[in-house]
Amino acid sequence: MWPVSRPSHASPRRHAPYRGWLAALLIAAAVALLVPGIRWATASHSTVTSQASLAGDVSRTGMTTASCRGVTPATFPPQGFITGPAHTQGGHMWWRSMGTAGVCVGTVVEKVWYTTAATKTWKVIVYSAAHPGGQTVAHATFTLPRGFYLWSFRIRRAFPGLSAVCITADLSFGASCVNLG
Repeated sequence: MWPVSRPSHASPRRHAPYRGWLAALLIAAAVALLVPGIRWATASHSTVTSQASLAGDVSRTGMTTASCRGVTPATFPPQGFITGPAHTQGGHMWWRSMGTAGVCVGTVVEKVWYTTAATKTWKVIVYSAAHPGGQTVAHATFTLPRGFYLWSFRIRRAFPGLSAVCITADLSFGASCVNLG
């Protein structure tokens, strides 16, 4: 009996697991080329609220971080240095009403304009019935040279009685808010 040879297309593909990463890399490169002047910020320290805090919110709302995803877009108006190169928006977010559980905040994207090198702490602050004075739910500290930058915060939490979501890079840079209630 002679060995049966397989056609080359029937052999397993060794590089198939890398296809998704390659596609993501190509998309990121295309965005970087198509949107001149914007650079991705790299965090020296990025934090979303502690797991203990998340556990408390899950017990009150019944929402887990995996089930909370925003589907409705909202745009933060430009305010001070919270702006993109065209000065038309300070960022955007995705949110969804969860009925009695509150409002789910998915991803928040912040755009910041540095006119000189500086260290700033970018923040996402929510205003709700439980925190009428505001609660910082995510932050990242950056030391960046002059330029326009953006950063995505993955929140994925429901907030009962949510009235507003704000973004800032220290109050000296201004704050921009989306009012939801």
